[in-house]
Amino acid sequence: MDASASAEPTELTVEVAPGVELAVTRRGQGPTVLLVGGLGMPQLIWEMCGLTASLVEAGFEVVSYNARGLAPSSAPPPPYSVPELADDAAAILDHLGRGSAIVVGYSMGCYVTQTLIRRRPELVDAAVLFAGLQPTPIGALVGRMELDLIERLGEIPKDVLVFEQLMTSLHPELLQDPAAVAGWRDLLGAGDATWTHPDGFLGQLTASQEWITAGEPLPEHLAEIKVPTLVMAFEYDLFFPPKVCAETAKHIPDSRFLQVDGVGHGGLFTGPGNSAAHITTFCLEHVHR
Repeated sequence: MDASASAEPTELTVEVAPGVELAVTRRGQGPTVLLVGGLGMPQLIWEMCGLTASLVEAGFEVVSYNARGLAPSSAPPPPYSVPELADDAAAILDHLGRGSAIVVGYSMGCYVTQTLIRRRPELVDAAVLFAGLQPTPIGALVGRMELDLIERLGEIPKDVLVFEQLMTSLHPELLQDPAAVAGWRDLLGAGDATWTHPDGFLGQLTASQEWITAGEPLPEHLAEIKVPTLVMAFEYDLFFPPKVCAETAKHIPDSRFLQVDGVGHGGLFTGPGNSAAHITTFCLEHVHR
């Protein structure tokens, strides 16, 4: 089969729990890389940043999915938990029957990846923890604000959500460019279609907040990660600053740290730089064939 044919996506639906179905996409052929997105992150973002194409061209099968709550996946009633989300990821790998995979987590996907390693270590050959290893108090503050607004108003006003996303996702240069801010404001303001139901957003938010307020990642949990691990962080990430991520990574026995310069937490879609190349190289170094 030629490369262009093997890169054609295969869409499938996987029942990960009774009544909970997730939309899953497979591309390419070869050893499996599972991509685990962040809070509210559709799998399309992996395509936009070029990681999927880079991995497929390198000879991997790339599996991505929309987590519970994200359209068109099921949105069961909240709350959700990180262990529950990790079990969803495990159920996808079990369904595919690949045995094990390299797992790449982004933002909250790092919480899921760490938990997957603890709960089902036989499924993970190596891990990439990208823009999500060590949260700061800003993450807890934003989460508490969002939950409080939902409790008081039944929702987060769109202008509040867009402002918060602008300030935490964009890097300083973009925030000082009126045209760029206006463009991202309009794009982020059109994001309602991301969720199957408002329960999905609340469910993922409660999972994230529970992880942060529990003090994770705990050093003893990080010490239990026995697979090769690449930790990456964006230079201007307010939620997961590179300095604290680099220090936290030292608790993982077989880890190395890499900083991506020039962008904030939303760097995966505003300016991923050579992130895809670094991740692909790491996967090639640790592939289990």
